Amino acid sequence: MNRPRHVVVLGTGAFAGTLTKAFAQRASGPTVVHVVSGDHDRARNLAALANAHAVLADRSVRFCPHRLDVAGGADLRPLLGRHQPQVLVVCSSEYSPGEMRGHPSAWTHLVGAAGFGVTVPLQAATALRAASAVEASPGTAVVNACFPDAVNPVLHGAGLPVLCGLGNVSTLVGLIRSELRVSDESRLKVLAHHAHLHSPPTADRDIRAWFDDQPLTAAHDILQRGRRRPRADLNEIGAVSGAAVIDALTHPSDYYVGHVAAPEGRPGGYPVVITGRSVALRLPPGLSERQAVDRNQRWSVLDGITVDRQGKAHFAPAALDVLRTHWPDCPATFGPQDIEELRTRQLILRERLLQLPAPTPEPRKTYDTPESL
Repeated sequence: MNRPRHVVVLGTGAFAGTLTKAFAQRASGPTVVHVVSGDHDRARNLAALANAHAVLADRSVRFCPHRLDVAGGADLRPLLGRHQPQVLVVCSSEYSPGEMRGHPSAWTHLVGAAGFGVTVPLQAATALRAASAVEASPGTAVVNACFPDAVNPVLHGAGLPVLCGLGNVSTLVGLIRSELRVSDESRLKVLAHHAHLHSPPTADRDIRAWFDDQPLTAAHDILQRGRRRPRADLNEIGAVSGAAVIDALTHPSDYYVGHVAAPEGRPGGYPVVITGRSVALRLPPGLSERQAVDRNQRWSVLDGITVDRQGKAHFAPAALDVLRTHWPDCPATFGPQDIEELRTRQLILRERLLQLPAPTPEPRKTYDTPESL
């Protein structure tokens, strides 16, 4: 019998839970999945549920819970060093999109007005710690599911080995595939950003999609219908799609054709081919890699932030204006080395703003691309 491969999943939230259960039903070979959380009951319950899914699907997968609070400073290196996993999946951060669906407050208003990019320090801190820990397991592929479109470029700029991200572009591809009834993902090539989970200011700033290498002009209308669905449903689509990526990296076959967010630190999401542990873009005819990356970089501004090739983040001017109403000395730019300090300051800011009522809603601002980009 083949020796089992190992996967570490960091986090037990909604995305991690759906991803783990989906992997339980599709793993191609013997696998041990280590479910890691600071809350042992959540890790134990998710592992038990995923084990049931694996048995019912007749898959040779075993799930083991671990109590380890990486966000709180716990060291992930001993676990990685002991098991040498094929893949480390980061699904844990100090910000959840679910906050925007909860009770309105000055904090939710700030994120809505400034853009999702304001959360980068809260999204990136745990990912930075986790990716740094793979020095104990050099063969481990790091896959980040926490706002990868912006966080992965930060990690890459820090010299950390992040291979790709999950969700976002795959969610949008899933909506298109569902409406067109396309079972073969290789027929689609979609260029998209996390920001496109929301309707863009104008249709010409929406995703670009190709079906059998021909422009898919119906993409905007399809997504407008899909975006009206509950956000939890969209989250689930991205997580289920992610299970195929994790399986391809854990049990490599000839190749895997699909879509991932932020491959090798590029901003946004792309169509890719995964062969072994390498991820290559599969762009439509006439579109160069530079053009694809530049387009995703321009779309990044819709989230209120861009990250350059050195991993330095730049708040869009309008986003910075909103931030400085509550955080007067908020930096306009920051690098990977600044994440820990900004994360601490944002946690304090969030706690304060959560106690304040949301002001009267204002129209969402439209951001222009900074001239420096």
